[in-house]
Amino acid sequence: MSASIPPGLFAPVRRLAARRGGVPLLVLLVTGALIALLIATRPELVPEPHAERVWPVKSVAISSQTLRPQLALFGEIVAGRRSELRALVAGPISQIGRNFREGGLVDAGELLLEIDPFHYRTQLAERRAQLREAEVRLDQLQRNHRRIEALYVEKTVSERDRDDAELAVKQQEAVVEQRRIDVERAERSLADTRLLAPYAGVIGELNANLGKQLGVNDKVAELTDTSQLEVRFSLSNDEYGRLLGDGETLVGRLVTVTWKVGARELAYQARIARVGAEILATTGGVDIYAVLDDGVRPDLRPGAFVSVRVPDREYAGVFVAPESALYGENMLYVIAADRLAERRIEVLGHDGNDIIFRSAGEPALADGDRVVTTQLREAGVGVKVIDRQVAD
Repeated sequence: MSASIPPGLFAPVRRLAARRGGVPLLVLLVTGALIALLIATRPELVPEPHAERVWPVKSVAISSQTLRPQLALFGEIVAGRRSELRALVAGPISQIGRNFREGGLVDAGELLLEIDPFHYRTQLAERRAQLREAEVRLDQLQRNHRRIEALYVEKTVSERDRDDAELAVKQQEAVVEQRRIDVERAERSLADTRLLAPYAGVIGELNANLGKQLGVNDKVAELTDTSQLEVRFSLSNDEYGRLLGDGETLVGRLVTVTWKVGARELAYQARIARVGAEILATTGGVDIYAVLDDGVRPDLRPGAFVSVRVPDREYAGVFVAPESALYGENMLYVIAADRLAERRIEVLGHDGNDIIFRSAGEPALADGDRVVTTQLREAGVGVKVIDRQVAD
């Protein structure tokens, strides 16, 4: 819009110039008049109204439900029974069992190795000879005691003679008993030259070879019972508390164990057998031990890292949404008439990357509410949004 030129705007200029006849003054007056004209005729600027910003978001529809999520944990395979195999007698190894090698599978009672038995056989023969000699001497003393006892009745020997004969018998009986113990020890030592597997398992940490000189209690290997493998995993303080608070016993609960080997995933079932004796200083939780149900597994070994899924407590009348919907610790936004509305919640637990929650204030959440799953920095009550991609 332009303004009209006021009538007579240049009349004073013309009169002044005619009276004085000064051209320079006329130029100045014309310039000033032109400036005044430009100011008077400039267009009036009318500000345009500001457009409201609309933010694109993603959302998910929620509905009340009852569910029992799975705790996704990590654990390690451990042996339920592991033994150190040690030499019980000293001597050189004279024989090695056919399966006594690293990773070898052995049966209960199978020969692992034998220490040269010559010395122990000789010792046993000596102990048996000493026992026979002591028994012969005892028989002599017993016959003599009976003879002295008869003479004592006839009053032909003194009471002291009778007592001495009786004492000699008792002393020899003690000698015979000691010789019998010596024989049993020698028999045990000879038997201990043969090291047998106490149970079926896998040989590891082998430290023996033919001819090697062993001392008493020298470690020769370890034996792991693969028929009693366990998985050890940890529960945090919160997880442990939830599982204890659902009214079910923890021991005996079924868990799923998965061992990933290359592209393969091997699955096993296990049952919780016991809870660790101490609270873990690092997490405040506890170690849990679950026994694998199946029998011997030649593929699985202690030390394998596995994933463990444990059934969590049951939740009734709850909602589920991606964790990205959570603002702070206890708030999320729903879409109402294309604008954000705030809802307060109580987070009860997690199911993978989802949160499990219920309403914790008014207005309450309702089935069909669309919860915003986009973390919007500009989020706030009344902010206008549009669903660019809806996730249900």
